[in-house]
Amino acid sequence: MKRPLILLVNPWIHDFAAYDLWARPMGLLVLASLLRRHGWEPRLVDCLDTDHPDMRSVKKRRHAHGRFPRTPIPKPEPLHYVPRTYSRYGLDPQIVERDLLSIHRPEAILVTSLMTYWYPGVRETVSLLKKIFPDVPLILGGVYASLLPNHAATHIGPDKIVVGPGEAVLLQALWRLTGKGEPTGGRTQALQCEPALDLMTRLRFLPLITSRGCPFRCTYCASQIMVGQYVRRRVAEIVREIERTRIQYGVRDIALYDDAFLINARSHALPIMEHVAEKLPGMRWHTPNGLHASVIDLQIAAAMKNAGFETIRIGLESASNLFHAQTGGKTNLAAFLTAVANLKETGFSTEQIGVYLLVGLPGQSRAQIEDDIDLVLKSGAYPKLAEYSPIPGTHMWDHAVRVSRYPIAEEPLFHNCSLLPAAEDEVDSAYLQVTRKRIRESLTSRSKADPGNEKIPHPRS
Repeated sequence: MKRPLILLVNPWIHDFAAYDLWARPMGLLVLASLLRRHGWEPRLVDCLDTDHPDMRSVKKRRHAHGRFPRTPIPKPEPLHYVPRTYSRYGLDPQIVERDLLSIHRPEAILVTSLMTYWYPGVRETVSLLKKIFPDVPLILGGVYASLLPNHAATHIGPDKIVVGPGEAVLLQALWRLTGKGEPTGGRTQALQCEPALDLMTRLRFLPLITSRGCPFRCTYCASQIMVGQYVRRRVAEIVREIERTRIQYGVRDIALYDDAFLINARSHALPIMEHVAEKLPGMRWHTPNGLHASVIDLQIAAAMKNAGFETIRIGLESASNLFHAQTGGKTNLAAFLTAVANLKETGFSTEQIGVYLLVGLPGQSRAQIEDDIDLVLKSGAYPKLAEYSPIPGTHMWDHAVRVSRYPIAEEPLFHNCSLLPAAEDEVDSAYLQVTRKRIRESLTSRSKADPGNEKIPHPRS
């Protein structure tokens, strides 16, 4: 019996800037495997697919991450005054439309969403889908849909919105909307399914997720809202996935999508890393989502080195112990300094140890930012500034609403981190530009002073 076709769509991004930092539609790829188990035939259309055969030449950086291709478009009315170019990031609409027209009519369409302020790209994508498949039920999920379901219902108009992971809800919704597939009334976790990598145009690296969620409840983070309970995959399944991908596709790079990979490391991350070090030498790991500093002891640091970790990102956010005490207590200054010392002792360079620092937080001064940067530089690591974006539903949201110069509670476009929506007046884009230049100069000076160090590249933060 022929399986019913379901179309999975990763939408365009509309923004002032967008960067492909090991970005792949992991949620859709994992759901595709789950849907196959329940009788569906998934097909993926990725509007951000830089490997599409008809995509114009896109300059790739090492490991195939770099800038998305972009097309300037008119700014939304609320952002008309911002003196920056606004663009659609991803494939040319003619390419996407042609690809959609080549697909037989699906029984259902599932569209994902990411940042709340990227909803105009979701709206453009859904509009095109409804034009080509006007009578096909369309389900919207992902971050924006989960954080702002009422806004999504009004401004996007899907037939169904799935909030949070919602795998069982999705299967039930598909059954009710189409009468197809195999519904389930029990608990169903897509996390236990390997991503359907065969749906991608080209596999340049393994997008890997070994756990979902995070046990911490940081006031600026939406992990608990989006995921809820922290759950992990079985170690044996994970190492089989890495081995199979290495053999089948020949990839050596792993981009880790976990929010809390090193939590309880001795029963999870450590055996995974030890297996890779012994059985799969030459793998290279990258951690764009960040690692918890508080658990990087000397044994873990050595295991990371042996397994081939290359791009390390630590989620410090601030060097202030008061900040961490007030926002969730995921780490502290002593734990961070110990983590960096352990990584340096096991052979990692400054270039490899990037440290995320939040900037533009409510009430944060220039002096606080500069203190954080100086401390990270003195530790021997690499400061990576990350502009704060207010997230609805988090504990810090109400504070951001009170201090923001924008009506962020009414218009998600103003959540855009490029606008520094909750920052103090003295922390503006010009200041951050100068600050990033200072970081580069400091790292370059250090590299010249110690010729044995690797060259420090232009920071991507």
